[in-house]
Amino acid sequence: MERDGRDPARSSYERFAIPYSFKPRLSFAEAVIAAGGALLRICLGSLLFAVWGTYSFLAWSSIRNVFWRVTVLLAMVLLFAASLAVLMLAISALVRMVWPQRRQ
Repeated sequence: MERDGRDPARSSYERFAIPYSFKPRLSFAEAVIAAGGALLRICLGSLLFAVWGTYSFLAWSSIRNVFWRVTVLLAMVLLFAASLAVLMLAISALVRMVWPQRRQ
């Protein structure tokens, strides 16, 4: 390694401070799978948020008692967080299943 921090074995893209999940040397298939996983996370996460928000609003509107309204809404927020986490984990598992294995 030279004094200025340049390593001849690394490309210029690998020297930047980038997120750990980004790999600069992706094959075309790996890039398609990574982009598809990101798109799936965005679309399904947004759909879950929209549906859950609609039903949360309907629950909020239909319950007249303030105590039960707050209790049900708090439970729905916690269930939403759990279901969103499960969705993201499921998409990550799906991406790992279809990710091409490199031969040594």
